[in-house]
Amino acid sequence: MSDDTTDAQSQPSCRDRRSADRESTQQPSKLRKLFTLRPVDEDDTATGETATVDDRRFPLALERGWTPRRRKSLVRMGFYEPAGLGAPSTSRQVEILNPAVVASPMDFQGLLSGIETLSSTPSVNDQFEAFRRGKITSPNVCTAGDVGVGKSSLMKCDYVLRPLVLKNRRVVVIDIKPFTNEADYGEYTPVADAAGVEPIRLEISRGDEASRASSTLNLLDPRLRQTQAVPSITGMVLIVQQTAAVLNDNTELNRFEKKAIRVAVASASIAAHEAKREPTLLDVIQHLGNMDAPDFQDLPGHAKDATFMAAYGAQVLLERIPEEMPGLFDGDTSKDVVLNNKATFFDFSQLPEDGPARSIGMMLANAWTLGAIRAGGTKWQTNFCVDEGWFLVGGPMGKVIQSNAKLSRALGLSNVVNIHHISDIPADDPAVAFIKEAGTMHLFRQSKADDAVAAAQIAGLKPGAAEQLMTLPKGQHFKKVGLAAEVRIAHFRSELERQITDTSAGLTGAAL
Repeated sequence: MSDDTTDAQSQPSCRDRRSADRESTQQPSKLRKLFTLRPVDEDDTATGETATVDDRRFPLALERGWTPRRRKSLVRMGFYEPAGLGAPSTSRQVEILNPAVVASPMDFQGLLSGIETLSSTPSVNDQFEAFRRGKITSPNVCTAGDVGVGKSSLMKCDYVLRPLVLKNRRVVVIDIKPFTNEADYGEYTPVADAAGVEPIRLEISRGDEASRASSTLNLLDPRLRQTQAVPSITGMVLIVQQTAAVLNDNTELNRFEKKAIRVAVASASIAAHEAKREPTLLDVIQHLGNMDAPDFQDLPGHAKDATFMAAYGAQVLLERIPEEMPGLFDGDTSKDVVLNNKATFFDFSQLPEDGPARSIGMMLANAWTLGAIRAGGTKWQTNFCVDEGWFLVGGPMGKVIQSNAKLSRALGLSNVVNIHHISDIPADDPAVAFIKEAGTMHLFRQSKADDAVAAAQIAGLKPGAAEQLMTLPKGQHFKKVGLAAEVRIAHFRSELERQITDTSAGLTGAAL
């Protein structure tokens, strides 16, 4: 009985078991919350002592760590997903991680032209704004590249159409290429139609009713007096002398021939003034060889003979104009030749390619525009655009363009010229000086190595740019503004501009 009593007393009661359960389910301390306890081996190699589960002074953590409780609704919402937190730092500390920070290489003062390919920032064109900001010293623009790479599209969009939306801007365009081989109008006629302007056509009369009426540019127009710093007949004299040189197979006149023309122009101006009208080329031809002029009266006999022969030679040259090109440069300037409009288009596309008419027309239009600007004041800023600049090469006409270009800064005149291959221009030609003085250059693809090298050298591009010029895709070019480094531009056009600037109608069969 005693044994049974002892055994009964040694058994834990229900109350004792509930107390033990409460103690085993008590929340662990803050330290224990971080770890899950595990039993230790019977023989601890670190201490050599026997450890038990109740020894909680130095609890050991499981490898997986403590697993917090999660709510199923929050799990479905992704509440417990790890957040991608970056390392705390500053922009100054991490700027070394991005050493090639690309900033916009261009200003935003101007008309939108395209996209700069490296930084993907807008590119603008405005040579007058660049001049005001001191980035260039010359407002003249030169574009070079192969045929069909986008030169004409760039000129039509950036230097003809888009500037017309600006105040006190106007455009004068020299159009010398037919729209197609069968068309009787130039390729800029669609552009003129879009601008609402009727082109000024210069055409040698064919004597039939289908021939359109041609305009006339007077070689002795009074506005040509303004081409010089001091208004005088010097401007008219230079135009007549350069015209005779073009008629002389682009050969410079000698000093006696120039003297004879100076005297004839002065005599023609006096006679026309007395008759209360403007002088024309026919008046100059009439006075050439007149040895009764005061300048020749005191000459000895042999000098008079030499002067007479020189005057007769100049007369023979200038007589080609009324004989071969009647109505173009031998009369009064037509009334439709004005610069009061925002845009003026000279259509020389129907003039013969192998004759002097186009060269004389381009030279006269440039000088006449310069004189008209002087006569009308410098309120307007003018783009004088020549799409086929190879007419400036290989003759005295280039000297006129070059001398007039030097006056452009004071008159708000920008000569914009497109050429094909710089390497084809002789080193001593005035066109080379014009290209070097251009403040803005657009260099399109040059497929030939010598053309690419010549373009890179004359523009001062960085080393290696010549190789890139040879592989530029159509519509992309290197733009060089003043002393700044060149940037690569992808030119953009609107859908309307694509339609009116198309120059491939002859190949595609499209009609205007």
